Amino acid sequence: MNSLRPELLELTPQALTALSNAGFVKRSLKELENGNVPEISHENSALIATFSDGVRTQLANSQALKEAQCSCGASGMCRHRVMLVLSYQRLCTTAQPTEKEEAWDPAIWLEELATLPDATRKRAQALVAKGITIELFCTPGEIPSARLPMSDVRFYSRSSIRFARCDCIEGTLCEHVVLAVQAFVEAKTQQAEFTHLIWQMRSEHVTSSDDPFANDEGNACRQYVQQLSQALWLGGISQPLIHYEAAFSRAQQAAERCNWRWVSESLRQLRASVDAFHTRASHYHAGECLRQLAALNSRLNCAQEMARRDSVGEVPPVPWRTVVGSGIAGEAKLDHLRLVSLGMRCWQDIEHYGLRIWFTDPDTGSI
Repeated sequence: MNSLRPELLELTPQALTALSNAGFVKRSLKELENGNVPEISHENSALIATFSDGVRTQLANSQALKEAQCSCGASGMCRHRVMLVLSYQRLCTTAQPTEKEEAWDPAIWLEELATLPDATRKRAQALVAKGITIELFCTPGEIPSARLPMSDVRFYSRSSIRFARCDCIEGTLCEHVVLAVQAFVEAKTQQAEFTHLIWQMRSEHVTSSDDPFANDEGNACRQYVQQLSQALWLGGISQPLIHYEAAFSRAQQAAERCNWRWVSESLRQLRASVDAFHTRASHYHAGECLRQLAALNSRLNCAQEMARRDSVGEVPPVPWRTVVGSGIAGEAKLDHLRLVSLGMRCWQDIEHYGLRIWFTDPDTGSI
């Protein structure tokens, strides 16, 4: 049989698990081992699997796996879709020798990305306009992936963008996939053989003289943060809350007016540590509080240095907007993820009991 769907041959059990779920993959593999192998055929460029119980699954060309049609009646993903891919892979493996893996060229998808809805492309352009840093991974033999500030993208197939997977609520062919492809294309133009790279994307309309503290809001935020920091360094956190309550409030409001997400989050975490000290909470750690206080000023100093380098024509390691989290949403809607619990820690203070639970996403390693 000729390989009409090379992108399906690239889908590993790990990829199929990410595109469906572990239960479907395990059951599909077990049924194939027990001899319940569907009949594979082609009809009008569509791949068809016909099962012994009469169920018929059809996957048209340029369709994602979840878009396949199945007569089993399942509203979403089902094991028949997974078995179609696994059966097709086994059939092609026995029918033809394995070919050497070709170099991945994400530029082949640019034309297809141009056909995406205007709303998707505009959201991507809006993120680029603010300046965004994307961490790219392209190790030979592993799944190419891109890590954005609020989501991760994995390219399970190097032949079809339809099998790119994002952990946002859209799942695939979203603005994050668009940015990931563009970043890979630009990066490979500059460094064709890279395996790990941090790539900056920004609009041509962003001027080199852009300064985070040139406007009144940015300058006020820096001043209020410095005042808060000075009050804590000089007086310590054991002083009564009334001595720095107003300073915390001014700095937090200024960071929110600037829409600097990482600055406001740093302030929130620092305030939580100070409150934990005063309530004698078991999860208070002096070293962590000290780190948070030092990092707060360091973040703004780093943003100033990145802006200075940019102003003299030097490409900074990280855009200043990324350092302060300019325009980044506090929360992002995610698709259904398979989270694995890593453990929990119980805590208590003078008023409450509580616990913290850590989860990880096996697909991305995020915690």
